[in-house]
Amino acid sequence: TMDIYAPLAGRMGMQGMREELEEIAFRYINPEAYRAVTARLAEIFERNRGVLQEIETALSGLFEKHAIKASVKSRQKKPWSVFRKMEAKALSFEQLSDIFGFRVVVDSVDDCYRALGAIHTTWSMVPGRFKDYISTPKQNDYRSIHTTIVGPSRQRVELQIRTKEMNKIA
Repeated sequence: TMDIYAPLAGRMGMQGMREELEEIAFRYINPEAYRAVTARLAEIFERNRGVLQEIETALSGLFEKHAIKASVKSRQKKPWSVFRKMEAKALSFEQLSDIFGFRVVVDSVDDCYRALGAIHTTWSMVPGRFKDYISTPKQNDYRSIHTTIVGPSRQRVELQIRTKEMNKIA
């Protein structure tokens, strides 16, 4: 599953299916690591719940101020993705900066760039943490803008900005 079906689903643009296959396989391949990562993610989420709400409110207020109709939702990295990154880069949980992030969904491509402009004029961008997959889509046609900022609570905040249509494909 991890070697054939999950990567195949990803290449076909079926990211939700890829993630689901990876999570199910991870649970059975390495149940101890799965339980440890899942428990730690739940603990970190509980500890950061207020900060996540604060950031979501700040982003929503920013878009309202700039008359950009946007849906802002926090998202949590999946256990397999966390485990794989920690293993590949020999990182601890404390060293991961992208356990949580925010997805900003807007109506049009123009709104994606307007939202990005509002974000970057309000908060500092983290150098080297910007990717424009709208102007240069991934091979599987994934499109989105990724940026990391130093957000309202002076911590790194990873953002994905995309249209509703792009969100269906992602």
